Amino acid sequence: MGIKAVIDTGTMITMSGTCLMNVFKSFVKANKIELMISSTIAQESVWNPINNKKFALNAARIKYAIDQQIVKSIPKNSQINFEMEKILRIANNIFFTQNGPISIIQSGEAEALALAKIYSAKAMFIDERTTRSLIENPQRLKQVLERRQDEPVRINQDNLNAIRNIFLDLKMFRSVDIIALAYEQDLFNSELAHGKLELEAALYSAKFNGCAVSEREISEYVRNVKDRK
Repeated sequence: MGIKAVIDTGTMITMSGTCLMNVFKSFVKANKIELMISSTIAQESVWNPINNKKFALNAARIKYAIDQQIVKSIPKNSQINFEMEKILRIANNIFFTQNGPISIIQSGEAEALALAKIYSAKAMFIDERTTRSLIENPQRLKQVLERRQDEPVRINQDNLNAIRNIFLDLKMFRSVDIIALAYEQDLFNSELAHGKLELEAALYSAKFNGCAVSEREISEYVRNVKDRK
């Protein structure tokens, strides 16, 4: 049995939108990842957009990955719903302004986190910045919220500790992380030649398809990625 991981809507859509689903599938198989998606996320990334001609091809690619069991869709049940509501309640009562709590995550992200908790996942593939920052760097998130709210933000430390303790061992990966790791593992050959030009193009495509990554970070990926010998 491999590593258990949960994937969020944004990452599924980014990998599909960049036409790198074959690279993604190779990455999942090569690393023996048991990849899960919540039924809500499946609804958002497949069943809702598949009837919209503008988004149908991306949705069909994701559907094919689910059909091939690259990603396993987990039906929502009472346990998932309980954990999701708990996560929503805690996470959305961590950051406060003088007007009250700031809502920072929605049900889709909370359901993905609930899956991670229930199935003891060690990784989450998520492009959405706020949820990642909540787990990885809440102080940076506080600064972002203060700029966004244009006023001081205080933290309920008990609630922050509760969330961080739940997901102490959960590692976050963006689409660009997956692409860079796939490059290092020489898994581009199903779609692209193995070269820094192709890597940079793939990373920028992820950025333009919704992954939160800066141009500086992309330059660092291209400069620091380990090339095959």
